[in-house]
Amino acid sequence: MIYDREIYHYLFLHFPIALFVLGYFFNFAAVVFKNELFNKFSFWNLGLGIITGIATIITGFITDNIVMGHMDNPFPVWSTHGTHMIIAVILFYILFIIKFYWGTVLKDKYILFIHTIILFFFIHGTNLGAKLADRV
Repeated sequence: MIYDREIYHYLFLHFPIALFVLGYFFNFAAVVFKNELFNKFSFWNLGLGIITGIATIITGFITDNIVMGHMDNPFPVWSTHGTHMIIAVILFYILFIIKFYWGTVLKDKYILFIHTIILFFFIHGTNLGAKLADRV
């Protein structure tokens, strides 16, 4: 094995962060420029972010089991990184479903507002993880 098992979480975590943030910027550009192509880019970045987010959560459980142990007490959500990130990926999945089924019915600015709230929640969770790993 090239790396120890707990290192894989630190390798994976950059992908959902980049994909969710880039998806948000494409969503913002779709609203500002009223361009459907940006909306499609946002949709696919969101989908790829969910897939890599699930992989990151799995590697996070492995890392937590080996190193941290903070998921032994997963609540309160606002101060526990693992629970926070699981909820964030679930919220992004709900947004993905909304964009897929009702994206043409709902106004783009409403979807952008929901996306903004979820992204702030997600960024707060990443900050908790950075503090947990003594990176901040």
